[in-house]
Amino acid sequence: MGKRLFWLALGAGLAVFVVVKGREYYQKLTPEGVRNTVEETGVRAVNWVKDFVDTVQSAAAEREAELLEALDEGQLRDGHAAL
Repeated sequence: MGKRLFWLALGAGLAVFVVVKGREYYQKLTPEGVRNTVEETGVRAVNWVKDFVDTVQSAAAEREAELLEALDEGQLRDGHAAL
C-alpha cells in the first residue's frame, strides 16, 4: 500500500510539473511571448551598450586627465610620457 501511494504521489507531482512547464513554454512560443522575449533582449542589449559607452568615456576622461597632469608637470617628452 505504501509503495502504491508513493508512486501515485510521484506521478501526480510529475504531472503537475509537466503541465506548469508546458504552459510556460507554450506562452513563450505564442506571438506575444516571442515579442516579449525579443523586447527584453533588446532592452538588455541597449543597457549593455550604454554601460560600455559610459565605461569607455570615463576611462578616456581619466586618461586625458592623467596626460594633462603629466603635461603640466613637464613629464612628456617628444609627445610621449617619460617612463
